[in-house]
Amino acid sequence: MKHNKDHNQSTFPTKPKTRIPNPYSGFTLIELIMVVVVLIVLATVIGPKISDTLKGTRVNTAARKIATDIRYAQSLAISTQALHGVIFNPNPANTYSIYSPSSANIIWNQFSGGLYTVQLNAGEYDGVTIDGSYEVTFDALGSPTLGGGSSVTISAGGSAPVRTITVAASTGKVSIN
Repeated sequence: MKHNKDHNQSTFPTKPKTRIPNPYSGFTLIELIMVVVVLIVLATVIGPKISDTLKGTRVNTAARKIATDIRYAQSLAISTQALHGVIFNPNPANTYSIYSPSSANIIWNQFSGGLYTVQLNAGEYDGVTIDGSYEVTFDALGSPTLGGGSSVTISAGGSAPVRTITVAASTGKVSIN
C-alpha cells in the first residue's frame, strides 16, 4: 500500500501564524525631517510659479472681459442708432464704464442691476490694473468716432503677461494682443 503524505497531516484547521510586531518599525525622526525639508523646498520653488500663473489667468480673463464690453458698447451703438462708448479710469478707481454720450450717463447693466462699471484690481480681477487712460466711442454704424486706432493696456505686474486691447480705426474691430 502506498503511503500518502497528506494522510499524516491533520484535517483540522491549524492556527494561523501570527506576526510578532517589531518595536523598531516605522519612520525614524531623520526620515520625517527629510520629508518635511523636501516639501518645504518644493513649496518654495513651485509657489511663485503658481502665483504667476494665477496672475496671468486674471490678466487674460480681464482682457477678454474688456474686449467683450467694448464690443457690447459697439453693438449698443448700432442697435440704438446712438453713440455709445467705453471710458477707462486708471487712477485711482481702476475701473471702466460703458456710457451713452448722448445722455451723458453710464448705461444701466441689466445683468447686475446697477450702472455698467467694472472694477478691476478686485474680486476675480484682483491684481489687474489699467496702465493708461483710454476712451472709445462708436457711431450708429459701429465705427469708432473717438479712440479708434488706439488701445488700452492691462497688466498684473511681475512676470505676468501684459495684454493690449486695440480698436481698429476704420472698422472698430476689437483685438487682444
